[in-house]
Amino acid sequence: MDEYRLMVFPVVLGNGKRLFGEGIDKKVLKLAETKTFGSGVVVLTYLPER
Repeated sequence: MDEYRLMVFPVVLGNGKRLFGEGIDKKVLKLAETKTFGSGVVVLTYLPER
């Protein structure tokens, strides 16, 4: 994977679904960029550390 882009919405819900399943190897990621929109949505771009 070259990069991960996560969109975070300002909504609080009860239980949620995991983004990544159990048993997946952990990766160290570096925050490369953030964008914040007037709606409160934040886009986070992460790159794998090499």
